[in-house]
Amino acid sequence: MLAALAAGCPGGDQRSISGKVTYDFVPATYSATTGTGTLAFAQASKRPVRNAVVQLRQGSGVIATTNTDEQGNYRLVYIPEDDSGELSVQVLAKTSSPQIQVEDNTDGNAIWAMGAKLSGTDAESESGTTLSLHAGHGWTGSAYDATRRVAAPFAVLDSMYTAAKAFMAVRPVSFPALKVNWSPDNVPQGGDKASGFISTSHFSPAENEIYILGKAGADTDEFDSHVIVHEWGHYFENNLSRSDSPGGPHGRGDVLDPRIAFGEGYGNAIAAILLPESLYVDTVWSGSGGSLTAFGIDAETEPLDTDDPTPGVFSEASVHRLLYDLYDSGTNESSYDKVSVGLGPFYDALAGLQKTTPSMTTIASFITALKEQPGVDSAAVNTLLSRYNIGPITSIWGEGDSRMFPMYFSVGSYPYNGTLTLDGGYEYNTWYQNQYYVFVGNGSRVTASVNSTYDVALTLYQQGDVLGGSDKTTSGTESVSLTTQNNAIYVLVVTGFKETDGGYGISISITSP
Repeated sequence: MLAALAAGCPGGDQRSISGKVTYDFVPATYSATTGTGTLAFAQASKRPVRNAVVQLRQGSGVIATTNTDEQGNYRLVYIPEDDSGELSVQVLAKTSSPQIQVEDNTDGNAIWAMGAKLSGTDAESESGTTLSLHAGHGWTGSAYDATRRVAAPFAVLDSMYTAAKAFMAVRPVSFPALKVNWSPDNVPQGGDKASGFISTSHFSPAENEIYILGKAGADTDEFDSHVIVHEWGHYFENNLSRSDSPGGPHGRGDVLDPRIAFGEGYGNAIAAILLPESLYVDTVWSGSGGSLTAFGIDAETEPLDTDDPTPGVFSEASVHRLLYDLYDSGTNESSYDKVSVGLGPFYDALAGLQKTTPSMTTIASFITALKEQPGVDSAAVNTLLSRYNIGPITSIWGEGDSRMFPMYFSVGSYPYNGTLTLDGGYEYNTWYQNQYYVFVGNGSRVTASVNSTYDVALTLYQQGDVLGGSDKTTSGTESVSLTTQNNAIYVLVVTGFKETDGGYGISISITSP
């Protein structure tokens, strides 16, 4: 039986219990030929529950604790306490190294677990007891049996454990504790998260937690391992690297602000790299009958016009495939892909310059960081960049790419007065609706102001930290000011919100004092 456990209780002759803990893993499948996919329950396989916390309980007290090994095996050694209740083994959806736990956000954030009681004969055995536990997927052929849907939180846990272990294998990484929220009541609607209205599977920077969809008939992501690791990738960014992404809607073909183009392309690529599996699949329930369908994109396939119609620095699909090509190796690589930097340099770039760059976090800052790693062939990287319609990037500001570099306008002296034109009819997080201004602090107060006939906003950054912003009105007049540090580099992002098609002008001034 699957249950959500609250925090564990503290705990004649020595005895032992041992066994193996497994769960059903259901592959998410997709065919690019037919454009269809599903959760292939008939192809489900048993996988070990690795590094999970296992507790031996007597009554309400914990009298022994251990962890499963990489094969799912465990062994508990204990001395029973007389007349204090029956014995049971509980396996928590929680790992110890790194610390990851899957909670039920609709049940007071209790940790998911499965367990079994020991019979009287087993409890009295002095030669050792064997007790194995298995978490089944609970699919009956047409629907889930809610009482047998045990595997889900363990599948979520294991995908994230796989991701963390991949980095730990190449670098001495210390991951902050991670809480993951999964519930069979988590639906793709916004509202009260404690009631399951989580909007979508996502990482919440404000909470530093991950939420995963689980509502049968709506959207269940527990077996969509790429979705799981994509969100884990955002947790990695938030804790060990950095992301300046504005968030918001995005999809194939969108010409995005380069911050979100990198962030979402990175999320897909890091999932393909860490699992490792090049085919990204996201299953979803559709139709009145609740049938399963899927969306898929393969990091190894060459982009098609219908797949990546606007390749380059503003395309998440381009970033996705570019990053995977930078990482991967093989004997069948294309002529333009002669790079295989491996996971270690990826980590060093993400946790190094990508974290501290004074620019925004984009493909330009990452490529610059990667080229600085020992053994990385810059010429080979440039060849691969060209394949994705990206210029030979030479700086964190995107120099070398004719579209990335103009995103940054350098303010050379104060006062600065100028105009810019944005393009309406697009989302606020697209290239069309954003412009960056870079200026250097002089130790005095600097004020930036904009004016337009349409709604605009200002956000002021220093190395990724938001130091101020202004989005108070819809009149198009906004202002932000701060006392600057001498020689510190600041990036001012101007974002427009004009909903109708057509260009619109914005006047901008940056003054000091």
